[in-house]
Amino acid sequence: QSGKDEGGNYQKNSIVNLHVYYESLCPDSRNFINSQLVPTWNELMDFMNVTMNPFGKATFTPNGDSWDFTCQHGPAECDGNALQSCVLKYTEDPTIRLNYINCLMQNPGEGEACGASVGQSYVPSIQACYEGLEGKALLKDYGDETLSLDPALTFVPWLIFDGEWNEQSQWNGFFALKSEVCNRLTVAPAQCQTKRN
Repeated sequence: QSGKDEGGNYQKNSIVNLHVYYESLCPDSRNFINSQLVPTWNELMDFMNVTMNPFGKATFTPNGDSWDFTCQHGPAECDGNALQSCVLKYTEDPTIRLNYINCLMQNPGEGEACGASVGQSYVPSIQACYEGLEGKALLKDYGDETLSLDPALTFVPWLIFDGEWNEQSQWNGFFALKSEVCNRLTVAPAQCQTKRN
């Protein structure tokens, strides 16, 4: 019952921590990031910490000093997840990082073009990570985290607010992320008073 006060309400915080577990070729993930996450971030970034995990319903097996992945939407999704793992590691600015991921969700595999469009260098760090073993190692770490979720992920994107998953917040966030974030803030900022068009 952590996360709720005695009256059954969510504990209010000055910052909302959101973990997004998603997949690079998942239509629901693409739609959520494009139509909910990025617009909400653009309005409320001062009140949010967003952590992305591009693994979803994948699995992995050891292969020598690396890993082989099997992904819900096929091998291209595994490649996309690995590329995004590298983007997440080597893009420091959270807004650029989110816009980079959003671009890749719309244009899978376009690491260099998406980087250029958001002002993030693809070469050499992201490219070397993706083309070498580092991308697979990062993705394996994301997999370990995803596979240890309790409750286990059953839908992608899987949304965890303030460290605790619950069904109501999952669907509120999926369909109306801005209102879910605003409802969790101790003091709702002016942006929470405006409806999104």
